[in-house]
Amino acid sequence: MSQLVMTQLSAASALWLQVNDLLVFGAWLFFVLSLVVVCALGLHLMILTGLFLANWRKGAALQAQLAALPLPADLPRVLIQLPTFNEPGVVERALESAAAIDWPREKLRIQLLDDSIDGTTDIARAKAAELRSRGVDVEVIHRTNREGFKAGALKGGLEQDDCEYVAIFDADFIPPADVLKRTIPTLANNTRLAYVQTRWEHINESANLLTRAQSLMLDAHFAVEQAARNWSGLFMPFNGTGGVWRRAAIDDAGGWEGDTLTEDIDLAIRAAMKGWTTAFLPGVAIPGELPETVPAWRQQQFRWTKGFTQVAMKLLPQVYRSTKLTFIQKFAMTFQLFQGWAYPASAVALFSALAAMVLTSTQPTGIFMLGVFATAFGGCAVFGMVMAGQFALKRRIGPRTLVTFFSMLALNGGLTLSNTRSIWEAVRGTPSAFVRTPKGREAALDKARPTKGHSGLGELFLAVGAVAVAIWDDAWYSPFFALTVFGLALVGAATLTARLSRQA
Repeated sequence: MSQLVMTQLSAASALWLQVNDLLVFGAWLFFVLSLVVVCALGLHLMILTGLFLANWRKGAALQAQLAALPLPADLPRVLIQLPTFNEPGVVERALESAAAIDWPREKLRIQLLDDSIDGTTDIARAKAAELRSRGVDVEVIHRTNREGFKAGALKGGLEQDDCEYVAIFDADFIPPADVLKRTIPTLANNTRLAYVQTRWEHINESANLLTRAQSLMLDAHFAVEQAARNWSGLFMPFNGTGGVWRRAAIDDAGGWEGDTLTEDIDLAIRAAMKGWTTAFLPGVAIPGELPETVPAWRQQQFRWTKGFTQVAMKLLPQVYRSTKLTFIQKFAMTFQLFQGWAYPASAVALFSALAAMVLTSTQPTGIFMLGVFATAFGGCAVFGMVMAGQFALKRRIGPRTLVTFFSMLALNGGLTLSNTRSIWEAVRGTPSAFVRTPKGREAALDKARPTKGHSGLGELFLAVGAVAVAIWDDAWYSPFFALTVFGLALVGAATLTARLSRQA
């Protein structure tokens, strides 16, 4: 009997070894595949940085040419749209800034498109009445529902006006007085331009480490990525604010649609498929506010990442059937829409690495080298684009910039779980509301509202678990591990702290 038991135990042990070997192989396979995706997306950033550098002189000459264009003799009518939702702290400033824009009063109309359910509407109406007494053509259009969210509000506003050009500014942005005089000539002198996109500046860049990190990211996006795409003939998206559209292009593309969380790139792609082109004006900077808390920023990134995936699923089949776009433009657009997939790739890499650590105490040299290479390659790609952006904008670069850069990497690593979930929801077709990002004074007011969103416990549990596995397996050699785990702990702790403070 004992011999039979021993035989069975031996067979079970042999079977487990085979299963374990298979699981280890699967874990390392997923690890390798995920790092290949990370490297591909890093290569995408390197190519964009290379295109920016290769087209630098051409772009500078183009900017000078566009800046020298004269205004049309007969100035066109322009509609300014200011979409708002529960933004009592900035709505007066938004209206005042729009009213201060230097354009003939009889040819400028302002719409405050308000979906608010708090006291914002009353503040806006009082301010609008004051501006009308000063001769400003301004109207508050308040909806009792949020159908289509921001896209629905913009669409509803257009139904009440027929201006030739439409300027769009989010409520936390402060357009300079000469914004129309510096953008309309570009549109007026090229009838195939759908819109001109300006560059974002940051009112509260120095508020804290998070805002400084966001500033680095957005500077790289606008000064390098947007410039590279536009100057090399690739698709350049509209960024949702700080741009002026030709009304005919909006109508030709099918108008605003609210079935994704990124209505801006949705409409821009549909316009591109109709043959419309775009222009980028980095010399025209419009300051806006950055989220000052991790939960607010995390919420914004969740919406953007999910929205990009929604647009990819909605429009990429049409993009590849389009006869107005070249294959290179279509291919670049695909990478652009899927750039957020670096987050699920990182999540797969982290979980598969943890699984392999638990299942085996050894790591193949090739796997180790690939991990180091992928981490270094991705980091260098991001670093190159960020530094190119800082140089292009003539920012001061010093030790603080490097600290901010590594903080930026860690913070993005901390979004791994949240943004992976956003992509999963988009793939599954799970609907979600357009959640406005509270900023500046709005963030302080937002603390008094009911608690909602995530607690941050998921990130904290994963960070603690990863550290425990690393200690148990003596796996301190992974640079990927360190940065991502630190970011998860940082984002998780900040989110949990904010949630607890709102409940107090």
